[in-house]
Amino acid sequence: MSRWLARLAYSFLILGGLLFWQGYKELSRTSSPEFWRIALYFVAAGMSVGIGVRGIQERHKGNRE
Repeated sequence: MSRWLARLAYSFLILGGLLFWQGYKELSRTSSPEFWRIALYFVAAGMSVGIGVRGIQERHKGNRE
């Protein structure tokens, strides 16, 4: 599993950035935003970035040992 996490690390970071951007656009564009949807965007963005950072740590784990 950690091998796949290391392989997909940058994809998770990009996905997190896209989710954050979509939440920001939803928050600033609509006149009556649905806050539950915006909250889900930001929570999913945070989780994706967290998984991406963990994957980068796994990718560089061999250099530390």
